[in-house]
Amino acid sequence: METTVLRNFFWEYIWTTLWEERTTDPRESALLHLFLIRRRRDIGFAAHVAAAAYADEEAKKKFKSALSRTITEDNSELTGEERIDYFWHRYLWKLKRGDLRSAHQIETILAAGTSTDDGYLAPPIPAGESPGIRCWEQQEKAIVTSMVRWSDLYFEAPFTDFPATQIIPAELKTASFTFTALRDELGGTIPTKSAESFERFINDAAASIALFWFIGMKREEQVALLNAAYPFSIDEETLDDFVTLFDDYETLLEDAADLFRRGFHEEAKTVYAYILLHDEEATHLHVAYTNLAVIFRDEDDTENAVRCAEKALLVLDAEPDPDPYLLGLATKDVGETCFLDGNIEKAEIAISTAIKTAEDLPPAQSASLLWAVASALRRTGQFEEEYAVLTRVLSLDDTGKAMDASLERLFSMDQYAKPDGTFDREGLSEIETRRKYLDCFGNGAALLQTFQFDQAIACFEEALSLSRDADLLRNTGIAHRLYGSPQRARTLLEEVLTERTDDLYAPIHLGLLIGGKKGTELIKDAVEEGVRQGADLAMVLYPVVQHAISRPEVEVLTEIERYADLPTHEGRRSLFYLGVGTALADLGFQKEANTCYRRALKATPPAPVRARVLRNMGLLAADWDEYERAASLLEQALKVSPKDPSVWHHLARLRAVLGDADGAADAAREAVRLAPTDETYQQEKALRVAKEEVPPPVPGDKTAAELINAGERLIEHPAGVPAALRAYVAAATRLGLNEGEPDKEANPLSERVRLLTLIADA
Repeated sequence: METTVLRNFFWEYIWTTLWEERTTDPRESALLHLFLIRRRRDIGFAAHVAAAAYADEEAKKKFKSALSRTITEDNSELTGEERIDYFWHRYLWKLKRGDLRSAHQIETILAAGTSTDDGYLAPPIPAGESPGIRCWEQQEKAIVTSMVRWSDLYFEAPFTDFPATQIIPAELKTASFTFTALRDELGGTIPTKSAESFERFINDAAASIALFWFIGMKREEQVALLNAAYPFSIDEETLDDFVTLFDDYETLLEDAADLFRRGFHEEAKTVYAYILLHDEEATHLHVAYTNLAVIFRDEDDTENAVRCAEKALLVLDAEPDPDPYLLGLATKDVGETCFLDGNIEKAEIAISTAIKTAEDLPPAQSASLLWAVASALRRTGQFEEEYAVLTRVLSLDDTGKAMDASLERLFSMDQYAKPDGTFDREGLSEIETRRKYLDCFGNGAALLQTFQFDQAIACFEEALSLSRDADLLRNTGIAHRLYGSPQRARTLLEEVLTERTDDLYAPIHLGLLIGGKKGTELIKDAVEEGVRQGADLAMVLYPVVQHAISRPEVEVLTEIERYADLPTHEGRRSLFYLGVGTALADLGFQKEANTCYRRALKATPPAPVRARVLRNMGLLAADWDEYERAASLLEQALKVSPKDPSVWHHLARLRAVLGDADGAADAAREAVRLAPTDETYQQEKALRVAKEEVPPPVPGDKTAAELINAGERLIEHPAGVPAALRAYVAAATRLGLNEGEPDKEANPLSERVRLLTLIADA
């Protein structure tokens, strides 16, 4: 195999081979999926598992074996630039060899899409077999929710900006090991190619070693690993290892910015300080000093902020031909930090110099620099001066972002202007305080997502020092309940209820925290208030359901029944069971959800509620591949609520699965008639009508027939449409029709009609 393919597709090879060679179940699949998500999301977790995996000789042995197999595998067709190219060629390869089960597994990957960021391609389910993808995913959800402490990761999208080569010790050792292993396999040299694809190979290799290590663990060990929190830190020795291996300070700067953005301020300072000590590149030193000044400024360490800002300016000024725009920004930074440090005279000189610099720049750069100066003046409370600088932006011949931002800021400031030309300083100060508050809130949320709980709560508490906003109070209280101090959580949640008596979520979490009769009453009162407000009770009750599921010592429905003693009038009890059932279904607990839906039906629900319950029961049945029962339930829902377009929409797909193409098209048409502006309904109608008008032909050639069937399955999924068109073309080619590649610019359904008609006529 060509090394370009190896570099681009090594991880895909490992993953698909793993599924082909193993018979896995939803439990194993769920834990693997969550492992890969958390490795990408949580830097501390990534550091821990990288160290453990690298120390496991069996995991490294499996990696080297897989690497050897990838390189020596005799398959010249595995080429292409995109992930879908690899999977498509592998699909055809398996199909030609008669390995339908493996081909169908790869088809499932093509249907699910190949752009996932967590490295988990798709459940190992052969296409067209039961259980289907939705059924498998529902089982995964139930397993993750009941076994893993922080299961929310599974339900959230992973970060997409995680460093490809992480600055953590074990990742660096893994990268070095990968270099050596690849060089040995290729006879002592590594051909040069795209640095980006090679960097991806390094990261995929590190992930595969960790994957082999995780698979080798016992299930209880896997769960324990996923349930622990892992702090993250960085030291000089790690940075030495990175530079020795890669000699790349540019990446260090990028990763430091990423660390700061995620709230790891001390770690970011460590990287910047390291660059100042070891790097000699002026542009790198300038960036490091500049960003350190920002960090110190945000920490109110004005003395160090001034020192760093001044050194950033000196580094630039010492260059033979310094960039005047960058000099202007650096001068602005000196002025801002001097204002904050109390050196007003020096600050005013620097700000004036920056404004003077802007006069000699092109309009776009001038506008950007003046906007930066105005923002610095805003942060230091000089609102009249800020207004004057913003008006200078308007005089420039520029239409960029700085101009738009200046117009918006001026409009905002005009609301606080006084007749004498001054401003309501208190009102404008509140805006700046709000910005700082949002920064603290955002940093706390980012840290919470990476399981750095102490740092996250510290950010939330700092935000509270700026504003006792009820939403922040509630969220900080929830964070304390789940990850910190229950007493502090109680204090905060009680404060929310004092300020906002009709809040729905604070009493839910407070009730779970307190427990007992008082806690139960709090939750029941919140449900009553939710009904009165017309709130989505599934959202309100979600924490209650999660709490019940996470306690293995209790039976889920028995625990939830404590809160169900509600009157039946106005559908309150039925709404309660509908909300609980929806939350349970979302978490994969089909049996319990069905029980709740049945109890909702017995609680004499109003017609609209009855229709929603029947619809949800039908959707749940469809998720679990019970298609006939699902269609029957949706048809019952239509008897109660015949004008609900969502029911017709879902019924269209169910009828299609059951082989009723005409009925599917009729249902899709009705959904669009009732909701003509809904794009999803319109797309469904187009698909159903196309399949009604041009049913798939059944050629005598078995491989061509299989390709057509695959195309019909793939085109049902938006991510699978490109592969579906390839399947139709491959079927035509198999039958001796020279169609070449599908027309990517054409409407996919029109291409389907054209290709299938061509095949049918032949």
